[in-house]
Amino acid sequence: MRKSNGFPSMQKLIDTVSSFYATGIQPQAKMFKVSFGQYQDRVVIIYPKTPSQLVYVWADPPYLVWSEPEEIVSDSADYPPSGCMDADGNIYLVYTQQSSLDLLELKLIFTQGSWSVGTVNTVCNVGQNYFPSMLKDSIDRLWITWSYYDPPTERYYVHVKTSQDDGSTWGTGPSDPGPSLTGGNGSCFSQLLFQPPYIRCFYSDDSTLLAYRSHELEAGSWDPQQTIYSGSQIDDSFRADLSLDNRVGIVFPGTSAVLYKEFDGNNWSGIFSVDNCLPESVGVKFLDNVPYVFFAKNIGSRQNQLFFSYKEDSSFTSSVPYEYGQKTFDRTFCYDASASTKYSDRTAEASDSNPADVFHPTSGGLVKDTGDALYLGMNTRFNLVAMVLSTAGIGGEAVWQYWDGESWIDFVPVSGNYNLDSEEKTIILWQDLNSAPATQQRCSVNGVSEFWIRVAATTPYATAPVGTQVTAVPEARHLQVTK
Repeated sequence: MRKSNGFPSMQKLIDTVSSFYATGIQPQAKMFKVSFGQYQDRVVIIYPKTPSQLVYVWADPPYLVWSEPEEIVSDSADYPPSGCMDADGNIYLVYTQQSSLDLLELKLIFTQGSWSVGTVNTVCNVGQNYFPSMLKDSIDRLWITWSYYDPPTERYYVHVKTSQDDGSTWGTGPSDPGPSLTGGNGSCFSQLLFQPPYIRCFYSDDSTLLAYRSHELEAGSWDPQQTIYSGSQIDDSFRADLSLDNRVGIVFPGTSAVLYKEFDGNNWSGIFSVDNCLPESVGVKFLDNVPYVFFAKNIGSRQNQLFFSYKEDSSFTSSVPYEYGQKTFDRTFCYDASASTKYSDRTAEASDSNPADVFHPTSGGLVKDTGDALYLGMNTRFNLVAMVLSTAGIGGEAVWQYWDGESWIDFVPVSGNYNLDSEEKTIILWQDLNSAPATQQRCSVNGVSEFWIRVAATTPYATAPVGTQVTAVPEARHLQVTK
């Protein structure tokens, strides 16, 4: 069934990490689903919990209860790993070693619903090695491409190596960096995909070129480079996927648009424009042979809203928010207890990033005196508030509240109390939507029924806070999508 108004929310906090990339870059794979047997549809996610520790967690449908993190290795560099899952549920993982920047690989062996860590093998121990991609082909050969930095030339190249013995040896040995698929530039990122009978390596080069090279399964060398798109700001912001009917779809940024192309193995389609924005992150998945494109759109400071669209007939549908509870507020009211007109509707002003336009016209602030309040309403529950102020409040204090059906309940947000006293703040109300209070109810405020959060002044402000933008949009930066 097509989704026209967003996917049903299953937002669940899995872990809090201290690594830089967390979920990693778009061309890499770190989320996998078991496709057979007793554990069919079990999802496993691999991620860096700390700058040096890689772990995995898993969950079964409906994915609201996740396992505790299990350590895989503790010597990873603070760069994202990647991997692939075979037909038996085993996961092959490749990562950058912390001190040497060597490229290492291991197998997570799947037995009776759990994964055990196998032997670590060295793929490449020369140069510096980053951002790998990996697959296993139909004749059980493993492939890895990655960004290889060559210190003498100070350039990055896409390199590739294979293993025919389940990862024990790669190429002619660790000191063999494997063949280069690109000529060397200031940056490069790659993704491997098996479109039978070809191994395809899709890559960006110097952020201005999106291209690919192909290797027929039984051939001895790679075909020449084929250009997909020439532009700018591509870097790691692209992703390809394979449909059940053997088509490749690839999504990437244009100058100011989310773009998509499709390849049937012989011919490329023209360029489809999915949305008129420069995306912060992109993803694509075929569902019933229909390409769904996911992307994050920047709507303000540290606010990247998730959207999706799908291809219908000869074009993509209008994009809609992915998460019901992560968007601009349906209603934003400033309430001045002493004003003749107590409520001021600032919904439109709170949604955009125009400066200093979210305030009550009588008090001149979001709140000013004891009893004043800011009301944030949505037609579904939400778990965060992104606050950008042009003027931070001075001297006052505020309490955060929700309605439980009978009265306003005080609570301290998970991220700590916020008195509207700093110019930019993301307030985490509860750790995820699954943790929102079961007692929270809709109520009518100024004649509008919503799920409301009230921020009420408990002491007067010497300087009233003035808003620029107030939304429920997080800083989503790196998307990972699975079926």
